[in-house]
Amino acid sequence: MVQTYKAAAKQNPGRKSWLVEFRHPLRNDASNKPGRKIRKGLGTEDQTEALRLVEQLNQLLADPSLWSVSSTNEAGKRYDDKVIEIFYGEIAPRIGMPLALRDKLLPLPSRHDGYARVALIGVPGAGKTTLLRQLIGTHPETERFPSTSVNRTTTFPTEIATNSGDHYEAVVTFMSEHEARFEIEESLSSAILEAVSGDSKKVALSMLEKSDMRFRLKYLLGDFTQDGITEVDPYDDETDEDENTDAESSLSADEKALSRKFLNDCIARVVMLAKRLKVEVEATGPDQIEEMTPADRSAALDTIEEQAVASDEFLELVSDILDELRTKFAYVRSGQFEKTTTGWPNAWRIKVKSSERAHFLTVIKFFSGISHQAWGKLLTPLVNGLRVIGPFKPAWADQTARLVLIDTEGLGHKADATADMPEQVLALLHDADIALLVDSAKNGEKFTAGKALEAIVNTGNTRKLAVVFTHMDVVKGDNLKGQAKLDHVFGGLRNSIENQLAKNVSIEAARYLLDHLRTSTFYVGRIDEADPKPAVPELNKLLAHLASAQPPLFEPVAFPEYSQDNLVLAIQEAARDFRRQWQGYLNIIPQPHFKPVSWQSQKALARRYAEGWNDGFWLRPTSNLIASLSSAISRFLETPIGWIGKPTEEQKRDTIDQIKAAVTQQLPKLSSRRLREQPQPIWHEAYSFRGNGSASERKMRIEGIYERGVPIPDARGDRLAHEFLNEVKTVVNDSISAIEQQIQKISLHNEDKPPPKKLTIARRVKI
Repeated sequence: MVQTYKAAAKQNPGRKSWLVEFRHPLRNDASNKPGRKIRKGLGTEDQTEALRLVEQLNQLLADPSLWSVSSTNEAGKRYDDKVIEIFYGEIAPRIGMPLALRDKLLPLPSRHDGYARVALIGVPGAGKTTLLRQLIGTHPETERFPSTSVNRTTTFPTEIATNSGDHYEAVVTFMSEHEARFEIEESLSSAILEAVSGDSKKVALSMLEKSDMRFRLKYLLGDFTQDGITEVDPYDDETDEDENTDAESSLSADEKALSRKFLNDCIARVVMLAKRLKVEVEATGPDQIEEMTPADRSAALDTIEEQAVASDEFLELVSDILDELRTKFAYVRSGQFEKTTTGWPNAWRIKVKSSERAHFLTVIKFFSGISHQAWGKLLTPLVNGLRVIGPFKPAWADQTARLVLIDTEGLGHKADATADMPEQVLALLHDADIALLVDSAKNGEKFTAGKALEAIVNTGNTRKLAVVFTHMDVVKGDNLKGQAKLDHVFGGLRNSIENQLAKNVSIEAARYLLDHLRTSTFYVGRIDEADPKPAVPELNKLLAHLASAQPPLFEPVAFPEYSQDNLVLAIQEAARDFRRQWQGYLNIIPQPHFKPVSWQSQKALARRYAEGWNDGFWLRPTSNLIASLSSAISRFLETPIGWIGKPTEEQKRDTIDQIKAAVTQQLPKLSSRRLREQPQPIWHEAYSFRGNGSASERKMRIEGIYERGVPIPDARGDRLAHEFLNEVKTVVNDSISAIEQQIQKISLHNEDKPPPKKLTIARRVKI
């Protein structure tokens, strides 16, 4: 018999709004059993209305025939929209929704409007966002937009389109209430583990700033203080933004006091809960947690976390913090919010005259700022996308450029994270006209930036690449003057290409990339200044390069021949590389380049994949598989066994890049299907392990997912390996066929050249 549940209306102490508490039949709890306890806002302060909504929800909870996403429309005929959102919002997929909402509310200008689309990529601290400020002409001291920091600043895509109009417009999209609750739960879980030792400062740090620096509750709730004293690091880069902080975005003394009181209360509740559970867990064994072996201590902490997350105290704390976050939106008094039926904002939009630029940028800082003085008022952690369109132009520019500039999250933010490019950035590469790699000249070409070069070449986007070296003003030496300085900096880039890229892709690809970059590399310094005089000539050259960008013209005259045997070997190589990487991360087989990750990180990964999150967590198996397949298939495509026709080297490069692009646009679906969708129940099992030996069981279950999803083909003829092999071969062969058809179509429209001979699969890919 199917288990059914009952919902109840509640109010948090001191709050007027009503909540509903219920167990969701389609959400598993920490023990992997259906019926996870949920608290959600009802979007009303009226008790009668709250009880009416809860009664409808109870009717839905009593009818298992409606417990699926496919039943949403049928349920919508019977129940209030708020009830539909509360129940189905917990299970409905949201991938792609924020971008679609931004496109609906504020479409970006397209290539047909004469705009070039530029994707800015680079490692943290390279000056990517500082360069963006220069390209749009915002003042680094009086306007400070977008925000900059040597730490992680950009955690969501910032899209800025320049025009010559008389208005500024913006749209901001937010994570859902479901996603916000997930992030709060993760932050509190980390704080609970830290609280076992009883150090309030460390508890606060874990709660307010996650280790990957992506979701920072301190921006929303303020910073933690003890005895009323806030410790401010004089060398903290974020304090640089505090000077000239706008009065509108700063907290008053009363607001700071209320924020401090709420936060200190939250920390105290975390510490109290952790201490209680610590005593209970220690009572079941002979040792104090501090005296346990590492394995026993990990198991004890795992048990404490599980019991904490399942407790009413934890649920109430999450609910209280969510309620507090709702109040933060009231600080924004300009523009218009688009809200769900229960009152959670989906988006915010504004349109003002160009004469109101100062006010416009001040309001935008609520959603993108990092200023220490505004902590407790900023909505930045809840934002998943920002789009701005307006008459931006740098004072130094010789021309007006029509650009769509997209600032992306820095590559390799976490020191021990994979350098493989996230799926979202790979998709952006295919959509952009220019992939602008920004790197600092201070330290030479970094490994992560080198991996970015590889990804760009492996995805067939070589001709889109441009490189900007920043911090040229700090490159000094008696013999480093004029062209010698440029040659010195370019030498680091050349070294990375001739070694890392030539080895991992091909000598021909490296040679072509080097030739391309000799005319598409730019060198700037002092771009953090309002008037970067020494850099102005180079900035104008860069601006002209970006403005003139057009989609690469593809005019093929020949087609490559490939060996099917070599393709099999490439797929085998990719599977082996991926598996070795994760055997190192899971500490199954030690690997020198892939250090073991903690059991907490493995558990966090399992939860994300079990619950279907795609939140940019630093462990990304899907990205790793895409990178392994892209790299191996790229090497395969670089070495055809022959050509039909007599193409030049550049024509060969164009054709190969077209095939690479077609292949790599299909790999994310394959990777997600094999590592996320199909094994999702097994990810649930991996997450649900608790107690002694749970870390070992979890890592072996994860390894089992990879063993089934990415088997290494060999001579044994394993069915799973055969299916994997055929699936990847189909992607490659279909992509080759698609480009062949494109070539034939182009040739038929070219009257000066006869169409190439029709190729069969057997000739195109030798069997």
